[in-house]
Amino acid sequence: MFGLRLILILAVVGGLIAFIGDKLGSKIGKKKLSVFGLRPYHTSVLMTVITGILIASITLVTMAVASDSARTAMFGMEKLQNELAALNREKDQASVALAKAQADVAEKNKAILALDEQIKASAAEKAAIENQLVAARQNYEEAKGQLQQAQSAVGELSQAKQSLEGEVTNLEQMTERLRRGILAIREGQVVFRSGEVVYAGVLKGSLNDEENSRQMQLFLATANEVTLHRMGVEAKEPVQAIWMPNEVIEEALARIQAAQGNVFVRVRTVANIIAGEPAVCTLELASDNRIYKNNELIFSKEIDLTQSASSMNGEILGFLSDINRVAVAAGVIPDPLTGKVGNMDAGTMVETGEKMARYGGKGILKAYAKGDINASGPVLLRLEVENADK
Repeated sequence: MFGLRLILILAVVGGLIAFIGDKLGSKIGKKKLSVFGLRPYHTSVLMTVITGILIASITLVTMAVASDSARTAMFGMEKLQNELAALNREKDQASVALAKAQADVAEKNKAILALDEQIKASAAEKAAIENQLVAARQNYEEAKGQLQQAQSAVGELSQAKQSLEGEVTNLEQMTERLRRGILAIREGQVVFRSGEVVYAGVLKGSLNDEENSRQMQLFLATANEVTLHRMGVEAKEPVQAIWMPNEVIEEALARIQAAQGNVFVRVRTVANIIAGEPAVCTLELASDNRIYKNNELIFSKEIDLTQSASSMNGEILGFLSDINRVAVAAGVIPDPLTGKVGNMDAGTMVETGEKMARYGGKGILKAYAKGDINASGPVLLRLEVENADK
């Protein structure tokens, strides 16, 4: 808007000055005025020129006063040109610097690309090295496992060697014991026969570790005393007459602790024991369940009571043998050497024979349990005779 107003003002001022100049020129021409001794025509031309100069001057002054840009264009053009030249030089310098910087950037980009390639190559090399490391570790673990297996195999072979050496030693010892045993048998020096029960007892099951170990120690100590007494040894200091592997004792302790009821335990020899040698034994375990209740009928048999006394005794012995067989089948544990589950005194047999002699014809001989009988035995009997004809 300011520019339009300026142009309008300049046009009006210029037109007014031209109008005034034209009027002055016309009046000078009509009146034939003269300035500076000039002819009227030339005076009119001079006035026209002066009018144009005034128009241009006023225009320039007005523009210089009204516009900084016009004033700068009229009076500061050279300075602007110098500044423009300086700016162009700076631009050229900046362009050169920019080109150099771009070249540097390009070089650096090339270097970065090269570094990227090196990094990629290094990463690939690292990955290859890591794969090699993983493979090496796997090979190491495999070699370590093979070494452990080899060491284990060597250990097993060593143990097997030691075991074989121990077996050889045991065989040599057994051979020597067998030789001495044969001599001892001939000379009557065998204290325990192979498989004979040295001692037997009933232990409680389901006890804690301490109580279980305590009752086993007491049991083995009693068995040791019985063995010493059997051997006729009276030692002032503790003497270990019984020997058995620790594995046997540990297994027995575990089975007894796991049992719900009482356990019948027997100490049995594994070979003939000669006087002066330790008794090498093992342990046998069985649940001590109740087999017969008190006064329970165990066995009965019909017998001819008209037989002679000797025949009657034979019948009684056969009857007792049948009872032994029935009791073993029911679960009573027999003696490993004799196979018997109990004994009957001679007085009971004589009394039974007298009762049978008082009856004639046929009689029924019955055997009842004399008290509760467990698997550990012994089988105690109460014999009754009844007339079969009644």
